[in-house]
Parts: sequence; C-alpha cells; structure tokens
Amino acid sequence: MRCRKPAIISAFRKGGDAIFGCIMCILHISPQHLLGGAYAASYIIQQMADYKSGARATTVPGRTPPKLMIELSKPITDAEIEAAAAYFSALQPHKRIKVVESDTAPKTYVAGLLWAAVETGEREPIGARIVEVPDDLLRFESRDPRSTFTAYVPIGSIAKGEALVMKGGSGKTIQCALCHGADLKGLGPLPSIAGRSPSYMFRQLYDFQHGARTGEWSPLMAQVVANLDEQDLLAIVTYLASRDP
Repeated sequence: MRCRKPAIISAFRKGGDAIFGCIMCILHISPQHLLGGAYAASYIIQQMADYKSGARATTVPGRTPPKLMIELSKPITDAEIEAAAAYFSALQPHKRIKVVESDTAPKTYVAGLLWAAVETGEREPIGARIVEVPDDLLRFESRDPRSTFTAYVPIGSIAKGEALVMKGGSGKTIQCALCHGADLKGLGPLPSIAGRSPSYMFRQLYDFQHGARTGEWSPLMAQVVANLDEQDLLAIVTYLASRDP
C-alpha cells in the first residue's frame, strides 16, 4: 500500500511564512534521508520540537542541513509536522548504503552539499576517515529515492564496531540494543540505527558528546558516548551502516 504524500512533503508554502517542501532537502542533501521508516512519527515530531526550542543544534553552527531544519522548525505548523511524520514513518526502509573496508578511497570533491567521487577514478589513502559518496551522482541529484551510496572505511572498522555495539567494548560504553532494540531497528519512540548513513550517525554521536543535542533522550546518549574517541565512533557507525535496515 502506497502512502499518500501530504502537501508539505513536495509543495512550497507561499506567503508571509513561506517554506520549502521537505523534498527540497530530503533525498537531496544527504544519504541518511533515503531511509524511510527509520523513525517513529513521535520521534520525528519530537525532533522538530527540539529544533524549534534549540534543544537540537549542531557543533558546526554554519552547517547547511541542520541550519535549514532549524529555520524550517519556526514557521511550520503542528499539523504539517504531524502529516510529514506520519508519511515518513510509514515508508518501508531499504538498504541503500554499501560499506567497503579499504586502505584507499576515491578522491572526492564537493558537489553542492555533499562529497562525490572524482570522475577520473583516482584513489588516495583513506587514513582515519569515512568517505561516503553516491554511486551515481546524477541520479542522486535528480532526487531518485532509489539512489545508492558506498561508504569506504578503514580496514577492521566493522569488527571493532561490532564489539562496541553488541558488547559495549569491555565496559567502554553500553550495548546499543538496550535502547534501540535487539535488531537495532528501533524500540518504541527510539529510532532505528541499522543501515543508516555512517557520516550522518557520526555527526549525531559527536553532537551528543559535545552537548549540541540536549533533547529528551540526549542525557542517556551523552553517557553512552562519554568515553569514546573519534575512532570508536567511526567504528560504531561503520558497523551500524553495514547492517540491514
């Protein structure tokens, strides 16, 4: 059964409180938005409230995606938020991201608001990075919801991440399943973290760690990431991205 798309998803609202439809950014700015059904409607509604109140900010204030979400949260109505939340939460998630462990990754350039692989096929040492790029830039820029991504990560990241996610890394953190469900696909209002964009998840964990997110569940997440370094965060999100959503 197909979900009926509410006006706020694809239309512009004109007038004094003009806003863009969700599709202007969702499916366009970043690959995490390709996964419908990852969030319960109540979670989406709460996140919009947090953007509006300032409880959900970012450690990089000038970064475009969170800046746009914060701006959108001001004029959008409760009814529009509820309609969008119902629509996105009813979509079925699909695996759109492939994780590849490698010593090298494609050389990249900034294509609008994301990184893309250079067309020459050149590669460079990956170092301690996640290099996440669309498999077909034109298809992604055309807002094709079936677009896929490849995330290149350092060798050994998946195994290290699995130990942290599933066992807590010998006391360094706690198992993600306690809050996000045994299959990591969400529990009650808490979101699915399986098969999500690793670059997106890294930014969220980093924001929790540095106090940029202070919403309802943030104190718990701040404890989870308190003793983790950036390589731990990279490993965690790599493993989560490798799972089926």
